[in-house]
Amino acid sequence: MTRGSQTSRRTVLRLGGGAAIAAALAGCGGGGGPDGNENGNETGNETGNETSNETANETGNETGNETEGGSGGGSAIEPGTEIMLGGETQGWQGQEPQQIAGQTNPTLVLQEGESYDITWENLDGAGHNIQVLDDNDEIVDDYETEIMTEQGETQTLSIDEVTGEMAQYICEPHQATMNGDIEVQ
Repeated sequence: MTRGSQTSRRTVLRLGGGAAIAAALAGCGGGGGPDGNENGNETGNETGNETSNETANETGNETGNETEGGSGGGSAIEPGTEIMLGGETQGWQGQEPQQIAGQTNPTLVLQEGESYDITWENLDGAGHNIQVLDDNDEIVDDYETEIMTEQGETQTLSIDEVTGEMAQYICEPHQATMNGDIEVQ
């Protein structure tokens, strides 16, 4: 499966989930008074879109980029902070800092021009690595590590300067499940 089809599937899930929730909240399928449609559309558009975005990110997104309390759109991780992840085939597990702890494939909100270390531990003994990609699925400034297979082994990827082209981090062998967004502020 190519990364492009993942993005398309993600978009379809978000749009489809939003439409279904908006329809349910709008009371479609039942009568309604003279202002039933007006109120239903208001509720569907206001509440349904917020809920659909949350739902798509929490459950509809097959890679689980955000879980409850996700960091997408949140405050940036402090510059110089060591970001700690656990690598396992079903997804990157956020460990530190607190704003990503417990999340699968957490969105890393980074400050442009700053430096960060991403340290990760191989949790399952499968072959993993980490790469930072741009929107064209190209590795940014050689930010990648070698594949390692020993359970408990760790690697650190040092990012000297965050740039706006950084869009995602992946494990090359398991990019269908081990991928998370990078948001640059």
